Amino acid sequence: MSSGLNQRIVGALVLGALGVIILPVLFDFADPSRVDRSSKLPAAPEIIAVSVDKAQRPAAIADQDLKTPLFDVEKSLPATDDSEKPYGLNDQGLPKGWLVQVSSFAEQSSAEELSDKLREQNYRAFTKRVVINDKTHHRVYVGPKIDKRRAAADKASIDKAFQTDAIILHYVP
Repeated sequence: MSSGLNQRIVGALVLGALGVIILPVLFDFADPSRVDRSSKLPAAPEIIAVSVDKAQRPAAIADQDLKTPLFDVEKSLPATDDSEKPYGLNDQGLPKGWLVQVSSFAEQSSAEELSDKLREQNYRAFTKRVVINDKTHHRVYVGPKIDKRRAAADKASIDKAFQTDAIILHYVP
C-alpha cells in the first residue's frame, strides 16, 4: 500500500473518532418530549386526627333572645352633663357608649336617604322606627362611639355638613 493511501485511511479514522466523540457533545440527541417523572418531594407526613369537643354555653349565662333591639329608645337620654368623663365604664361595668341622633323623619324614605348620605361620608349610620304619641317617627343615628369626644366631633361635622342640630345620647345596650 502506498503511504498516501495509508495517510488517507488514518485521517478518515481520526476524523471518524473525533466525530463520534465531539458530535454528541455539540448536539443533544435526547427526546425533548420526555418528562422527568421522579419526585423530589418528601413523603407525606402522618396526620393524627384530633377530636374537638363542641362548645357549650356556661350554665351561669342565661339564654337570651338574639333578636333584641340594638338599644331601648326610652332609656336613651340626651347627654348634657359635661362633668362626667367622656369615656370609662358604666354602672354595670360595661364601656360607656354614645350615639349621635342626627334627625327624625315622619317618612321612612327621607330617613333612609339621609342615612345613605351619611354612609357615603363614612359614618356608621342607621335608622330606627319609634312610636311616640301614636305617631311613627324614623330616627337617623350615627354610632355608637366609646369616647364622647369622638361623638361630639362627629356631631359638629355632621351639623356643619348637613345643616342639622344633632344631639348626643347615651348608648344603652
